[in-house]
Amino acid sequence: MANIIQLVFCYLILLFIYKINSTFTPNIVDYNAYGLKIAMNEYLLVQVQNDNNPTTFLVQLAPYNNTLTSVQCIVTFSDPTDHYIYSVAVGKNQQQFFFAGELFNDKNGTFIGVAKYNASALSCDTQFSFVVQYFYNYQHQEHFIIDVEPSGRFAYGFAKEFMFTFDSLNTLLNVWNANETWLDHSFMPHAVDINDNFGVIAGFIRNPIQTIAVYIPIVYLFNLNSSNYRLFIINYYRPVATPNTWQDLLTNSDADTYSAKYDMSVSINEVGNVLVGMQFINRVFLFSVNKTNIDQLDFVSRYTNGRSLGNGKSVTWLENGIAAILVNTYSLTYQWSSSQIYFYDIQTNGYNSNTTPLSVFPNYHQILPLSFSSIFLRVISSPSSLALLDDQGNILIMNPTPRGYFPAVQDTGTAPTFTKAQSCLAGTYKNQSGVHDCILCPSNTKNPGNSSIQCLPCLTGSFCPLGSVTDISVSALATKMQVIAYPTSPESIIFDEILIQNMFHIGSGHCLLVSPLFWSLIVASFAILIIILMGILKISINHPRSRKIRHHLKYIFRHTDLIGEGELWVGGLVSFAVVVLVSFAYSFSNRYFHQYPIETTTDSYFACDPSLRNAKFQTNLQSLSIRVTVAEQKMFELLNNQTFNLNVDFVNTLVGCDVISLQALYGTKWSTIRWSTCGNVNSVLSLSIPLPYQQTSVQILLANTQIIGALRIGLSGAGHEDANYNLKELNFSQSFFKYNEVLAQNLPISLDITKVINETVAMVGEESDFTGIFIPTFTTDSNSLFLTQDQYVHSTAISTTLTIILVETPYYVKNLQQPIAKLSEIIFHNILFTIVCLEIFGLIFLLYKLICKPLYNLCFPKHSVKDKKNKHHDIELTNDRINVF
Repeated sequence: MANIIQLVFCYLILLFIYKINSTFTPNIVDYNAYGLKIAMNEYLLVQVQNDNNPTTFLVQLAPYNNTLTSVQCIVTFSDPTDHYIYSVAVGKNQQQFFFAGELFNDKNGTFIGVAKYNASALSCDTQFSFVVQYFYNYQHQEHFIIDVEPSGRFAYGFAKEFMFTFDSLNTLLNVWNANETWLDHSFMPHAVDINDNFGVIAGFIRNPIQTIAVYIPIVYLFNLNSSNYRLFIINYYRPVATPNTWQDLLTNSDADTYSAKYDMSVSINEVGNVLVGMQFINRVFLFSVNKTNIDQLDFVSRYTNGRSLGNGKSVTWLENGIAAILVNTYSLTYQWSSSQIYFYDIQTNGYNSNTTPLSVFPNYHQILPLSFSSIFLRVISSPSSLALLDDQGNILIMNPTPRGYFPAVQDTGTAPTFTKAQSCLAGTYKNQSGVHDCILCPSNTKNPGNSSIQCLPCLTGSFCPLGSVTDISVSALATKMQVIAYPTSPESIIFDEILIQNMFHIGSGHCLLVSPLFWSLIVASFAILIIILMGILKISINHPRSRKIRHHLKYIFRHTDLIGEGELWVGGLVSFAVVVLVSFAYSFSNRYFHQYPIETTTDSYFACDPSLRNAKFQTNLQSLSIRVTVAEQKMFELLNNQTFNLNVDFVNTLVGCDVISLQALYGTKWSTIRWSTCGNVNSVLSLSIPLPYQQTSVQILLANTQIIGALRIGLSGAGHEDANYNLKELNFSQSFFKYNEVLAQNLPISLDITKVINETVAMVGEESDFTGIFIPTFTTDSNSLFLTQDQYVHSTAISTTLTIILVETPYYVKNLQQPIAKLSEIIFHNILFTIVCLEIFGLIFLLYKLICKPLYNLCFPKHSVKDKKNKHHDIELTNDRINVF
């Protein structure tokens, strides 16, 4: 008896465990659970609504728009009790849809059904009749998917334990064990798509190798048996993670239990290209199948979207080789961050991790309706139209648009939401039909808004960057800089060195003509000629008149002898050269004296170096925390009281003043301010904004989706002059542009201004002259202000925000200009130069008398005696001439 009780007790425990394991309680409000809750073809769109009681189907008949010809209805499931629908599916060209699911609430069973369309019914609600088939010999399946072959007659079901075909025409259901088909009996199907004569299914298998990954992904290529309509495997592809990457460390240990994290997606187009999305490894694979010889699933490429999850959560082919990829961004712990749809022209541009999408949705001008969630779950195509499902069950249908138009979202509050064709924005074009957006005009082309199919060429030499709306003159990008580098002092700032260098330098060209030494040598050359002539008169011509002329010349030259003090007639000749040299020194010094300050001088053509100035310079940085001198205080007050105007030009854009709002930061609060002038002339939007303070932050918001090619920012301020203090007018600007890029929507600009004070020491008197001005320094990296074609496509900002932060540096630049030589110093050094020249030549003649002449007398005594007689005779003649006078 005790044994019987024990057996009954064990049986009850086993029965309880069985009940727990077989109980299926789905979350009926979760549109992201277990399967595809939406399907679409060119005739209808259907969405299952498990959260309604009873379960309903939203049916939207084509055309997909808000016109009266568009019909929408809610169809109630005929047998709603405890039915949970995993997925819905449609064929390519039929007005009927299939659905499949399981019973729940302690009920066990699987069903497949079809809703057939009856055009003769009076209303949409009654135009669909349901046919449902059940089978009960399998437990709850965590992974259960269906698809319909293109003709719409057969539906195929795939689960871990079973597979089936459902003939909707004859209402025949054929179910068999999945082990009879799958190469690996552990295969768990996640996504499938069936083409005319083959299909591709993706899922997980248990890893046969003892590695870190418990379950690994696999993709099967299968064909359909024409006799019993069962499928058979032809080929497979097993994705392999790159060693030492984050994908290589995934265990996928819970992949046997349904989780949206492991969702996959498969889509086949009409030419046999296959997309397979596996969001848990953040990759989308592109395969190719030869439709005439189906024997191989050829790997083409793959796209990996970094270290996150979500890329390829849903994939679908559109027309003309264009694909839509749902790129969600989840953390590795599956926390949602963002959702976008990427459109790729795979037929033209291929597909890999470096491929730039045609467009991305949503973006700056294709904005989600207010009622739409930011979390996207699925994208499906008809294939001409595209439907998007969010996590709240909302649907957006994007209709194809012709060339020159993009699908603009109409936020009408209806469900589903539809798009409407709208002309491409200026600066963009679209040369093929489809649901994708217009793209930017290439550099050196333009679209003023009337050429949306193909951009027009720009004029040669004009500014036509990426996304241009018109030809812009390059003068609109001119940069104005008021401050130049302060001069450096010359190598020599000692007047003696400058004077000697310029007196005794001989160059070529202009330097030769202004060389004092050159002209002194010319005079010395004439002196040498006279000396030679005197020698000829002495040696070759023995005539009394010749001697008389010679004696007269000696008399004259002795009286011009500044060197030997009238002792030597040769000294008189040399004195002429000295006089020329000294005269040049006086002339040079006079002109050099007037080469100060540099602001009022011209080139020094009197010297070999035209840049020669009587000025030396000092430049240094000084902290504003150090008290300034009394002489500088007035200049600081003028600078601090200068009022600024901020001038901003948005270049190559159609943005108008009506979309602009301005704010300035007062303390910690942003407050509205106004511009003084605003206007868009020749596609250049110009703003002039009076600033409340010198140091402030200004935010310019352009609530518009127009493209902007370049930016120019400047400051202006009135000048003021007061005695020796001159506040310079402020008027500078700097342009930011790149020919192959377009201006970004978020523009943070930091502008540092620095005081520059120039002090010019007076040549006469004690009061210096001061000038002051602010110099700008943009500390923003210009690369961050622009977007490439690829970056622009990914941009989602719906407005352009320019934030300018204007601050003053904690230091100022102090420039000091002083004369190298003042008048008294120049006079003194010229007198000194004259004396030195005379003394040098006097020393030469002294050496001649003390050394050279005694040696001559010693070597030629006869000539020495004769010279003495001649000299004595010359002295007598000279004395006689003096007596005569």
